[in-house]
Amino acid sequence: STAPVPPISDSYFGIIQEKLWREPFWLLIAVTFLNKTTGRAAVPVFWELKKRYITPEALSDAPQEELEALIWHLGLQRQRSKRLISMARAWIAAPPKQGVRFRTLHYPSKTDGKEYKTTEPVEVDADDCAGALEIGHIPGCGPYAWDSWRIFCRDVLRCVAHDYNGSEAEIQGFIPEWMRVLPGDKELRACLRWMWLREGWIWNCETGAKRRAMDDEMERA
Repeated sequence: STAPVPPISDSYFGIIQEKLWREPFWLLIAVTFLNKTTGRAAVPVFWELKKRYITPEALSDAPQEELEALIWHLGLQRQRSKRLISMARAWIAAPPKQGVRFRTLHYPSKTDGKEYKTTEPVEVDADDCAGALEIGHIPGCGPYAWDSWRIFCRDVLRCVAHDYNGSEAEIQGFIPEWMRVLPGDKELRACLRWMWLREGWIWNCETGAKRRAMDDEMERA
């Protein structure tokens, strides 16, 4: 990541997902904006879109030409506008819920999801989400959106914790979902390194291996 890393005494790392975890639909829309677009360009447009179309229903009914005019300077405005509308309609038709997952082929590892059919839900709640996620049916989502969902939204949707840090979890020895994620995106990796360091660990974003941080490393952090 090229973004400044805050001290671990701060409450937030500084990525947009931290502001939107209570609004999972808008989190998915935001990461769609950020896909192949710099945050400097995409984030102001996202906030303007959210202000103009307050609900998924409003976005689903938005005239495509209107959306294209709003996002044209980001490029690919026709494809992006169609995707935004289809995401909103899919969310309205089948909002994510606990215990219902859909195939995410080859995620998080190659061959994951081969045992599931494309259109049929997997009606089993599980910590292990290999090959199926609650948002697997939402068009326009890929590994970046799926990683963001797991880190910031999945535990709350599954009613196993009150936030993505595992607060008020009732399960003994509870492990927050973010601790299982190995994202490919550089900003998510930087955020998770910081989150792990707040827990006292040096974390390897490639392998998931970790070691206890030394006193001088914690002092610098």
